[in-house]
Amino acid sequence: MFKSFLKNILPDFILNLILKLYISFVRLRTFKTSQSFWNDNTVSSPKNGFKSIEESMEHLKWRNNQYINSEKNMYFKNTQKKIVLDYGCGPGNGLINIINTSNPKKIYAVDVSEKSIYLAKKRAKLHNLNVSFIKINENEKIDSIDDNSIDVIKSDGVLHHIENIDFVLREFKRILKKNGVINLMIYNRDSLWFHLHVNYELMIKKKIFSNSSDEEVFKISTDGFQCPVSNCFSPSKFIEICKKNKFRTKLKNVSISLFELSKVNLINEAINSEKIKLSSKDFLKQIYFEKKIPYFRKNIAGINAYYELRNF
Repeated sequence: MFKSFLKNILPDFILNLILKLYISFVRLRTFKTSQSFWNDNTVSSPKNGFKSIEESMEHLKWRNNQYINSEKNMYFKNTQKKIVLDYGCGPGNGLINIINTSNPKKIYAVDVSEKSIYLAKKRAKLHNLNVSFIKINENEKIDSIDDNSIDVIKSDGVLHHIENIDFVLREFKRILKKNGVINLMIYNRDSLWFHLHVNYELMIKKKIFSNSSDEEVFKISTDGFQCPVSNCFSPSKFIEICKKNKFRTKLKNVSISLFELSKVNLINEAINSEKIKLSSKDFLKQIYFEKKIPYFRKNIAGINAYYELRNF
């Protein structure tokens, strides 16, 4: 409401200047480490954990339902009787997803956040799960896990928050068995979130972040001003990064958020905009629909991209 009031009395360039100064101020207060940020920003979990299994499962169902096709992508039946690592376990959503669909031989759960580990431990105890939790720091090896000892590594929504992805992939390479597999989700650049919501709705239509880069606006729109790192990758770029680290990589699937689906009515408006970036206009021109779901180059045009990595 206050922003609407200012917009009625101030020219756009003054509003943008005020916002730019505000963004600069917030950046100065940005948490310096991932540990401190994720301690204060645990992913969609009650502050003191869940009180019952029913509450925990209801929350998991709600979270999964925010994305079309998420259950198919997030459940890992290939963990049956396997040694599994959940890298970036957060408050335990992935752990519950694994247990719901398989019976691993052993589970390790790793995170940089003490608060996330605390919440995940409480949740595991609630569900009577036997999990070995490991707290690590940024860019730190998991010394307590031996070389060539893990069958399956899963990591949902973590690597796009890491500055040095190469370091993490090298560590995955060290601990993964020769025939092991990595299942992970990262933010997808080939998405309506990036090209429509960020590059058109926020930066042009609403003129909120017109003086910021689209990468910066993407970070703000997904994880807030103070998140240290929040990147998105096109499939070709991420596969290139993995190949450099000696992994065979396949884009398995993409899921789209309900939030993105609520924006599809803006596609034609964005295409007709003279201000939108040519790369985003070209992306939106190639969008087509199947059963009301938007696709780009045979993949769903959503924010969550799911990959499978295997050793060369």
